[in-house]
Amino acid sequence: MEEYPVSREPVLFRARLILPMKGPPLENGAVGVKGGRIAAVGPYLALRREFSGRTVDLGEVALLPALANVHTHLELSVMRFRLTPTGSFVAWVKALIRQRAEFSLEEVRKAAGEALRELWREGVGLLGEVGNTGLTLGLLHEAPFFTVYFREIIDFRGTAELKDFLKGLPQTRVIYALSPHAPYTVSPVLIQAIKSWTRRKGRPFSIHVAESPEETLFLQDGSGPIRLLLEERGQFQPGFRAPGLTPVAYLDRLGVLDERTICVHVVQVSPQDIEILARRRARPCLCPRSNIFLGVGLPPLPDLLQAGLRPCLGTDSLASNDRLSILAEMEALYHAYPSLPPEIYFLMGTLWGAEALGRTDLGALAEGFRPEMIALSGPLGGRDPLRNLLEGPKKVEARIYAEF
Repeated sequence: MEEYPVSREPVLFRARLILPMKGPPLENGAVGVKGGRIAAVGPYLALRREFSGRTVDLGEVALLPALANVHTHLELSVMRFRLTPTGSFVAWVKALIRQRAEFSLEEVRKAAGEALRELWREGVGLLGEVGNTGLTLGLLHEAPFFTVYFREIIDFRGTAELKDFLKGLPQTRVIYALSPHAPYTVSPVLIQAIKSWTRRKGRPFSIHVAESPEETLFLQDGSGPIRLLLEERGQFQPGFRAPGLTPVAYLDRLGVLDERTICVHVVQVSPQDIEILARRRARPCLCPRSNIFLGVGLPPLPDLLQAGLRPCLGTDSLASNDRLSILAEMEALYHAYPSLPPEIYFLMGTLWGAEALGRTDLGALAEGFRPEMIALSGPLGGRDPLRNLLEGPKKVEARIYAEF
């Protein structure tokens, strides 16, 4: 893979196809970069006449924004190929907890570093990383990604002190946020406290929601495998009373759904749940290949779009996925819902992911945006090149990124 780090000097990048994400595709187009920002996007022949600076011809590729992986768990990268589908979500969770304890910190750190290199090769430029320990923070500060690091909190008894999670947090290319794991592993008061903190700080709030039937059952009547798991781990709150609501309706009652709330998975959702998400302008983050691995179903993407929502994409972890590829997640959803316009899948993998993570300077090729771009080879001919790209083999051939 070729790399083109850009400085403040002007440079014009030409490609067979430009995918701006804030406008229609451009055949034989170009992106002009100046002062470390995108200065112009348009037809190559027109920009070449008026743009001063060197030209880089990327060839017969599609040039698009670097991809956004809004939901990763790099600490679990050491679990790659170590777990198998069980047919039971909770059985998989138990196996994960048991096997995770068998690895040293050095093994976890090494696997996380390898995962970051894989993400770079896969064209990802923006990460929503979820971690329990902070172990990957050092790696992320040294990596070339823009990252929102979600420090994940699991505490159904509600005894955690938020101040314990808020020490020594340098803000560079990594933005620090807090994340309750799920409605069934964090007490309602603690979920509200975390959301209050993220609102005050203007940071995104991410939570797993409506991932499995077991989650829905537990919140409906307090029974099932999730209750048994909480009891086994000493996390069940004896005074807990099930809200008798779906996971989405429960979070809505807690007042934590808004345009800065990332709802990860949203597989087990009703039409009423989707209406709530749309009314609150929440951000669904879909991880279809993880959902397939765990056998929990697929998110109802057409219904989410029909409601006016702007879903984004994540890979989840290598404990429930074999790749950290947003392109593979796009393909999985495309094959499940091939009648949708192909540009939807590219928006989910770029602009809508950047919006969910609060970045207004990434995810599109537009004036004023950062020049974080990838060149993608693949079948670009025919009347529908985006659909051809989704259906055919493709590869990240080049990366363009600002050095500062």
